Amino acid sequence: MAFSFLKKGAESAALAKKQAAEAEQRRQEQGKMFRFWLKENEEARITFVDGDLSKEGYLTPDRYYEHNLYLNGSWNNFFVCPEKTNPDAKDTCPICVSGDRPALVALFTIIDHRSIPSTKDKSKVYKDTKKILVAKPQTFEILNKIAVKRGGLANATFDVSRIGDKSASVGSMFDFVEKKELAVLQGMFMAEKTDPKTNVKSKVTNFAPADYEKEIVYRTGAELSALGLGKPGETGESSPPPQQKADYANEL
Repeated sequence: MAFSFLKKGAESAALAKKQAAEAEQRRQEQGKMFRFWLKENEEARITFVDGDLSKEGYLTPDRYYEHNLYLNGSWNNFFVCPEKTNPDAKDTCPICVSGDRPALVALFTIIDHRSIPSTKDKSKVYKDTKKILVAKPQTFEILNKIAVKRGGLANATFDVSRIGDKSASVGSMFDFVEKKELAVLQGMFMAEKTDPKTNVKSKVTNFAPADYEKEIVYRTGAELSALGLGKPGETGESSPPPQQKADYANEL
């Protein structure tokens, strides 16, 4: 029997369903803030926008469980685990079923002070960009110890370094630089905003925590399955390379 590459019947419908789900995924993730990360042996100066201490004297950031998958040659595929993040819903996570274990992550908003040239417009340089720093448990413990010592992370500036390719992508060393008053920082980092109704432009501070509910896309188990996630071998990679994050600067 001759081989046919054409998908027919149920296979055709399944392919169309998956394509629609992937298109919806791209639509949902458009306009989202970039994640902060460093290449091996890279350094950056950052300022934390949030990270106040609780009444008990430690950090209590927003958290959730996250899967990081190697898909289409890239590790930059992050998915909230609905099963562990929201156990009351009793929603089965297909990625967990496939054997991948999610990590508990904590969220912080930072200002990345690096100057990053745009790959789309060579004359344009991005500086003081607001990003999300996603910290896994080991990094969180480092940050919590620093926060207790410094009276919180909010409004504090650090020189961050990533030493070694096995270290956390957000950095393994945080050297304190200074801490300024909130009002000063709010005035230093301003952004232009356009009113969608009146089209009037105004200046507003960019030094404000991210709206994590909008920035992080939550999907149910069914929605993850519709993307074709959770099936062993779905990536097409029998042995993915060591985890290496893509250069987000290329997307600026």
